[in-house]
Amino acid sequence: MDGDKVAPEGRLSRIAGIDGTGARMIEVWRSSQDARAFAEQSAPALADAQLPAPSRVVGFDVTDYVVS
Repeated sequence: MDGDKVAPEGRLSRIAGIDGTGARMIEVWRSSQDARAFAEQSAPALADAQLPAPSRVVGFDVTDYVVS
């Protein structure tokens, strides 16, 4: 868990976990532009960390977002 880390501009929530085949992450962004800006901004740090590229990235418009 992130603890007291500040979320990047535009990220509303993130769910992350690990299963038998790797890490899984779901992020909800205010807009696709916010998500894209963060991806571009964080690309150099990810390259330096030598992390593998995501196997799949899917974007879609959210029609309902409820936090209980």
